Amino acid sequence: MQIFNAPSREHSTVRRERTNTPLQALVTMNGSQFIEASRHLAQRALREAGDEFRQRLGFVTLRLLARSFTENERTVALQTHRELLAMYRADVDEATRLLNVGDSEWDTTLPVAESAAWTMLVNQLMNLDEVLNK
Repeated sequence: MQIFNAPSREHSTVRRERTNTPLQALVTMNGSQFIEASRHLAQRALREAGDEFRQRLGFVTLRLLARSFTENERTVALQTHRELLAMYRADVDEATRLLNVGDSEWDTTLPVAESAAWTMLVNQLMNLDEVLNK
């Protein structure tokens, strides 16, 4: 909890101090719990939000940010998704390794590369300052 500057609980704390440290980013980008949580949200979006990128991104951003992305933000997310999808289509073993992170099973009925690409996109979105500090 020190990495997240959490209070020690020795005294009552009315409001937590806002923080954003490199160690915090290291944990949230690489911690198995965060990757697994990203995978679960990503796979929910793939199953529940429709077939289009815009619908899936809206599903994710509403849950993480309580708002939709602006057009500029959506453009960046789309480009990131395209790059991740191309990478995981070229290396399915790496995509499978990513989806195996964590204790829970991944949804094998969904396409591997698509699941991995969305997992990493959601992981990046979960690390936005707006998500971590809202």
